[in-house]
Amino acid sequence: MSTEKNIEFYPSIFNDVLAPATQGPSSSNTVGVYRITKIARELLDGEPEYLKVEMSTKGGFYDTFFGMESDKACLAGIMGEDLIKSDLGKVYDIAKERGLEYEFIFTDRIEKIPTEMGEFTIKSKNETIVLTGITMGGGEILIRDINGEPCEIKGMHPETIMIKGSDKPRQIPSVYPLQTIIGAVPPFTTSVGMLEYARETGKPLWQVALDYECSLTGLSAEEIWKVAEETLDIAYASIDSGYKRDVKFDGITIPKAPDMAEMMKTIPLIPMGSANKGGLDALAVMEYSNAHGIIICMPTGGASGIIPATIRNVSRDLGKTKEDEIKALLVAGLMGVFYFPTHYHGALGCQAEVGVAVSMMAGGLVTFLTDDAATAERAAVLGMQYIIGQVCDPVAGYPQIPCFIRNIASVPVAMICANYAMLGLDTAVTLDGMVQATLRVGEALRATRINDLGTCGSEYTSHPCSSCGKCK
Repeated sequence: MSTEKNIEFYPSIFNDVLAPATQGPSSSNTVGVYRITKIARELLDGEPEYLKVEMSTKGGFYDTFFGMESDKACLAGIMGEDLIKSDLGKVYDIAKERGLEYEFIFTDRIEKIPTEMGEFTIKSKNETIVLTGITMGGGEILIRDINGEPCEIKGMHPETIMIKGSDKPRQIPSVYPLQTIIGAVPPFTTSVGMLEYARETGKPLWQVALDYECSLTGLSAEEIWKVAEETLDIAYASIDSGYKRDVKFDGITIPKAPDMAEMMKTIPLIPMGSANKGGLDALAVMEYSNAHGIIICMPTGGASGIIPATIRNVSRDLGKTKEDEIKALLVAGLMGVFYFPTHYHGALGCQAEVGVAVSMMAGGLVTFLTDDAATAERAAVLGMQYIIGQVCDPVAGYPQIPCFIRNIASVPVAMICANYAMLGLDTAVTLDGMVQATLRVGEALRATRINDLGTCGSEYTSHPCSSCGKCK
């Protein structure tokens, strides 16, 4: 039914690591479910009139679906709304106006692994389609069956498919920002290979990153540079927007960044240089994200504040240019490529989101100090060694709550790792080895169910009472 399973896949910096640009709060819970229902809409013959999503009571969605507003993303996708331009806060009103009926159901019938998986039933006047959709992390998705027929649809490339029982071909668009070349192979696929390539070519890592991305997309180095610059500009805009007084989000916490920026002028604080302002910038991004502001997932919505806040503030302290900042971003993105096996997914703990962002940023920061590729790789390893083992625990049904302080605290951590990589602190393992360790630890965390926290003691202990309407 789908040919994507026959394509050898290599992660793209601006499709899979420093992406996507989206309304917050989450790449998995917002972008992932949106992409699934957007593709489902394209598969359906006729305008959708009914959507039912069934999920496991023991899966990850049970903890996060309403708190992370995946319900709204589902509705936006099935109605064909633009995720960047639509108002997610009004999506239920839009559904009512269009006469769309919907149900979100948790049941023991659905298996718990993959953790963020649902069975989607979509109806129009012409037909009914039932598909299984999985959000893999970082915006990556998989539709694994349609009407009981196995398939492998990931939305990476445009496809034409036939659905069993129908003679009408269905056109599926790519849901990714850059079109990659089918069959393209990058110049290296491991961190060891990256170091060898840098050594053989004599290129600094930011140019190595350009070579990697150009090989997958067919775009020129100048075109990729422009994408990087636009990406950084959007991320910086999310910092500035996070300080505006009109940032609001219901049911989580009250935005603090604007008040804290004023307090920093008068309240005595321990001197930390750019780390204090950088941490606050990271918080501003996270608060803006949770108010459905436009962010860049780096590599996820839950870690979107770390990289732009750190690059901006360290650059200012060191007197660097915008060009230097783009180079640091490219290197950070390249480091993130090697973590793709984690899918940047909270099911493996915050080590796979915040931890990867710290590792990426530590490697990227070294670009401000030296062109030595081995030092950058060492910094990236140190970043994950510090964070490894960090669980992803929802608080009162909201995974965002611990993400706020984790984004803030990660800014100085990335700086420290870069500095001590420059000083030659040993890591004992390569970045490739660190990725494998992250996977092993993440699987153990998931297996222990450490990240299952109840909140209010009712039947729906994982749902925020203010938004799901089920808790009394």
